[in-house]
Amino acid sequence: MMTILIDFLKAQGFNYGFFRVFDYITFRIIMAVVTALVIEILFGHSFIVRMYRRRFRDTGGDYVSLSTHSKRGTPTGGGLLMMFSIALALLLWAKLNSIYLLTTASAFFYFGLVGLFDDWQKVRLKSSLFGLGQLAKTGLQLAYIIPFAAWFVSSANPLPAAHHSTFLLPFAKDVAWQVQPWVFGAFLVFAFFSIVNAVNITDGMDGLVSGPAVMTAVLYGVFAYILGNAIYSRYLLFTFYPGAGELTVFSGALVGGIFGFLWFNAYPAEVFMGDTGSMSIGAALAVLAFLTRQELLFPLVGGVFVASIASSLIQDKIGMRLGRRILLRAPLHHSLTYRGIAEPKVVIRYWIVSLLLALLAALSIKLR
Repeated sequence: MMTILIDFLKAQGFNYGFFRVFDYITFRIIMAVVTALVIEILFGHSFIVRMYRRRFRDTGGDYVSLSTHSKRGTPTGGGLLMMFSIALALLLWAKLNSIYLLTTASAFFYFGLVGLFDDWQKVRLKSSLFGLGQLAKTGLQLAYIIPFAAWFVSSANPLPAAHHSTFLLPFAKDVAWQVQPWVFGAFLVFAFFSIVNAVNITDGMDGLVSGPAVMTAVLYGVFAYILGNAIYSRYLLFTFYPGAGELTVFSGALVGGIFGFLWFNAYPAEVFMGDTGSMSIGAALAVLAFLTRQELLFPLVGGVFVASIASSLIQDKIGMRLGRRILLRAPLHHSLTYRGIAEPKVVIRYWIVSLLLALLAALSIKLR
């Protein structure tokens, strides 16, 4: 919106020198971070009070973790505040005609609304075990993912045609595997669905998702900045994607929104993000991964998310069939607290591991 306003003022003959700062994507990235962060800090308390008074509170579960019952009554659906702050940051500082931005934002807000409906169902039925059914949730997720996959492998995708259905190997230069569009589309559906649910499953402790999500968003934002810059992409031997830099503005708004939410979600949490936040974050990270063509890097940079969903699948799909527990608890972070590690320590250790994985993944920028 600000870029539109500046262009309008220039057309009317008002061309002040400081208008030049709006042409710099770095300025707009910083302002997007600051805007989303400040909005949540300013309006977070009143939002929490309102959600509490409307009885939009966490209902807990019967077996999720040992400390679940002590958190019952905490307002949930805090992802809605995050969505609002990010939306305002994007309206102010992003170029709203960017197909990259619109695609990522559509996934973020669609999955946020799906998560909000799931949270509402849990509150209405007074149990975290009775939200959207597995079939309904899967159907609503695939209702976005399948059309996105079809769009991605089509000519409507703004990426170079050679990258619509090609696997690009991280850490390697010019190593690509061209496959049939339907093969890559099937992989995209599987990967997108897995990323969304991996982030969703990881959301089980105060601030647990925030750290890994920020690390992942920052890394993909760096990739987007490089790919959208003709000089840097050529120097680092990446294919230049005109306009992809706008994804960095979205990444900045997402980071600011997550940090703003963490202001109230740090242990002990005053509000939970719920599926509203975790599903929207997961969808945004999935789209960022594919639009920067670094989806094969996600198992590394998003390693804690992968560990969470893998531990749950091992427990549910293998352990249940064997009739015994393989892990003490699932996902993995609940197993750690069951062993006696304090929740804040588990969260901080997850953040440290995420930082390490993000740094290792960042090496792929130069080691090619």
